[in-house]
Amino acid sequence: MSQNGNRPAGRLGWADKLGFARRAAAAQLAGLPGVVRAGLGRGGHGRSVTLAEAPPDSRLSRLAVELAEAAYGEPLLLHTLRCWYFGDVFAQLAGCRYDPELLYIAALLHDIGLTERFAPAADAACFAVHGSDVARAQLEKWGADADFAATVSAAIALHMDVRVPRERGAEAYLLHAGAHLDVAGVRSGDLPRETLEQILRRYPRTEFPGVFLSAMRREARERPDSRAAVMWKQGMRFPVQTNPLNRMLTS
Repeated sequence: MSQNGNRPAGRLGWADKLGFARRAAAAQLAGLPGVVRAGLGRGGHGRSVTLAEAPPDSRLSRLAVELAEAAYGEPLLLHTLRCWYFGDVFAQLAGCRYDPELLYIAALLHDIGLTERFAPAADAACFAVHGSDVARAQLEKWGADADFAATVSAAIALHMDVRVPRERGAEAYLLHAGAHLDVAGVRSGDLPRETLEQILRRYPRTEFPGVFLSAMRREARERPDSRAAVMWKQGMRFPVQTNPLNRMLTS
């Protein structure tokens, strides 16, 4: 996939689609044992983490919260909040130093391109790349440092990739990890079950799988050359519907 600095281009050619599909299939297969462990309640044993009492509170984060609350419906809004908590837990497990405020704002805005208010134009390549531009413009409007805005933007653009290594930035790595856990249960077996349950009690997943799948179905139809379209055609519905988090507080 062609890149622009630290950002994916969004529109995939045939070779890009094939490579992306192969990486996605390999990642799903590699992660299956962990998903099974989580489903059986055997994930994350012996690992100690501390759940943050609340996300960071700053002028920029309050502005991002205000925007998110105005743009998202409840299922997607709660998804963004779970993503921050999951990202923070992954950071603790990996000993990964990061900027909590930056990750929080990136988590809040990472799906802004799926909202009616900030929907991409018909010729846009990818909702995530479009959303990264929206986030950057908003942060610059709010007076954020240029590097801060660029790092948030890059993390959002990258979150639909199959894999985001830490070398692409701690916040991009953690946003990806948190989002893919919440959507498809990726690495759910790495986290202590009690921690997962605490987060789910604070921010329930009610209606989220169906809302997210509807959004991805629309993205696949409207942007057939996007990463979302490749994932949809490859069977995204299965990992979303079988995510262990869907049943965690009912089992």
